[in-house]
Amino acid sequence: MKKLLIRNMLSLLFAIILGCLGVKGNAEVLKTLFTVLGIVFSISMSLLVSFNLTKILNSGIRKQLRWEISYTRNNLLKDFVVSTLLLVVALTWNEENIRYVFYGWLKVDIELIALICIGFSLIYEIYNFNAIHKLHSDIEDAIIDEEIKK
Repeated sequence: MKKLLIRNMLSLLFAIILGCLGVKGNAEVLKTLFTVLGIVFSISMSLLVSFNLTKILNSGIRKQLRWEISYTRNNLLKDFVVSTLLLVVALTWNEENIRYVFYGWLKVDIELIALICIGFSLIYEIYNFNAIHKLHSDIEDAIIDEEIKK
């Protein structure tokens, strides 16, 4: 949860900086990014639930792997829920008040904040997807090596 909070705070800061530079959010880009995030999320989840640990005989390693899988799954779920909430907020926000200007130079764009948060979530989920896939391959290789040694 700490990493999610830090990532979203950095996204907020980045969105404010870009907003001050004149960059504006776009609902269509936001929807597209969220669609890609949803695809990566579902592929990552399917990889996580497809782990077969029955051939891992060491109970300590099996228990540790189960914990890691649950931890990763929960983090991906939290990340996706936050991204979904940001999408809903940005798309339902009053369009007349989607951008705010404070002190004449500080610009806050709700769509831009959501867009950057979802963009960072996409990067995070792609990174996790690669890590999950690598772990899945490493486990398969280790099981094959053990079966060959028998």
